[in-house]
Amino acid sequence: MARPDPSPPTRQGDIPAELHRARQWAYLLDSRFKIANFRFGLDGVLGLVPVAGDAVTLIGGAIMLFTAHRLGLSTWTKLKIAFYTGVDTVFGSIPLLGDLFDFAFKAHKNSLNAIEKELERRGR
Repeated sequence: MARPDPSPPTRQGDIPAELHRARQWAYLLDSRFKIANFRFGLDGVLGLVPVAGDAVTLIGGAIMLFTAHRLGLSTWTKLKIAFYTGVDTVFGSIPLLGDLFDFAFKAHKNSLNAIEKELERRGR
């Protein structure tokens, strides 16, 4: 099940270290800051800087993909993560509109949700 946004992830004894790190990254990149009930992360902020925002999106996506691989998740889940990262990278690279898109689209949270849903289905 997906984590609620308001607080940073905390480590729990039965959570694999890879999943814990993925939660931290998703929170930092997509939900760390809040202004007037709108949550955003470093992905949106750094998206305002040419090239840096795209690099952050790709690094975050790679972390999610690596996490899915380390946890032995299905190819389908890995394809979802690659899709979310690709959408965020392509649309985020559009001048001006891409900057707004980076604030609204939560690729890393979507990737984390895909990871957690598969783990939940497997009973882990």
